Amino acid sequence: MPENNTKIIKHTITRFLARREHSKSELLKKLAERDFDIELCRQWIDKFSESDIQSDLRFAESLIRGRVNKGVGEVRILKELKDHKIDNDFIRQAMQELQIDWFELASKVFIKRFSGQVATDWKAKQKQQRFMYFRGFSHEQISYAFDSVEK
Repeated sequence: MPENNTKIIKHTITRFLARREHSKSELLKKLAERDFDIELCRQWIDKFSESDIQSDLRFAESLIRGRVNKGVGEVRILKELKDHKIDNDFIRQAMQELQIDWFELASKVFIKRFSGQVATDWKAKQKQQRFMYFRGFSHEQISYAFDSVEK
């Protein structure tokens, strides 16, 4: 039985990684949902990681790239990476390699969502700011987006 379980775990991990990058914690969670032995799953995930078939760094880069393309800000992306238990060094390395201008991204998202029009009344402006905060932009990035449109 354990030999059969090992093959199933290995095959399942391979299938997951063939579709897209996964973090170690995400793989472990998905395997645990299938009632596999957690320790055996950890061992196999580590083997895949040592062979560079699974990489938290590649996962981080992939997640960041995908979220940026959807107009998600730095704060929200960082939280999502933390939720996936990605190491801070990998996060820093992925952010450096991708060299994203978060201020310009905030400006582009604002222009796309609000047609480049900063609201004139206080309530509507607050609604615009809440949208930008929800998207994961910092106060400074939101201010930059508003200022770049008003000029």
